[in-house]
Amino acid sequence: MTLKLKMLGLGLLALLATSAFAAVNASAIVNGHFVAEPPTHHLIVKGTESIPGHFLQFHETKTPTEYGSTIECTHVKYHGTLTGLAATTTQSVEVRPEYINCATNGGVWGEVKVDVPAECGTNVFKLTSRTPPNHGTVHVECVIKITHPNCEMTVPKQTAGGGIVYDTHPNVVPHAITATVTATGITTQYHGGICVFLGTTHTFDMTGNSTFWGEDTDGKKVPITVT
Repeated sequence: MTLKLKMLGLGLLALLATSAFAAVNASAIVNGHFVAEPPTHHLIVKGTESIPGHFLQFHETKTPTEYGSTIECTHVKYHGTLTGLAATTTQSVEVRPEYINCATNGGVWGEVKVDVPAECGTNVFKLTSRTPPNHGTVHVECVIKITHPNCEMTVPKQTAGGGIVYDTHPNVVPHAITATVTATGITTQYHGGICVFLGTTHTFDMTGNSTFWGEDTDGKKVPITVT
């Protein structure tokens, strides 16, 4: 079974949900970093995706060129924070996703629930930066539970294969970042219902795009770029 789960902001599955940017010394800005203008107190990282437009697909791979059925969510929201005046340069961003109005193909919207435990905070997906030609990586930092009318599934903590490429949009005021995700080999466990007859361990890919931006505590947009 395929899960088409939208990530706001590097749904990205596996991923693009999160806590703080991992801060590094601002004097050491080199390629392979996210850079934000200094916020007054802390930077709030946000992202979104919806159908149609930018969105991530979480789908089970049957063969290298064939996918199974999908679960779609009409909207996905992301939320994270970058704390501290000096924390303007980082090599990773962690975000917490909120999946809204999900269903299987041809099913009833809202019949599928995607649960992200509250105790995980914003540390659900961690997306690392990249130094070309290398890709960034998608890390699942929190166990995600998916409830379908016919079965239950969990996505355990793991690092996906494949990777992420980022693009800064200089024409957007302020700048935003689009993450193009090709995360592969994401392990998903089937636990109950008729799905278990298909086997208990399955592998999924997460592909597509999510867009992220920054805001300060007053809701003012703060530019984020990629070096």
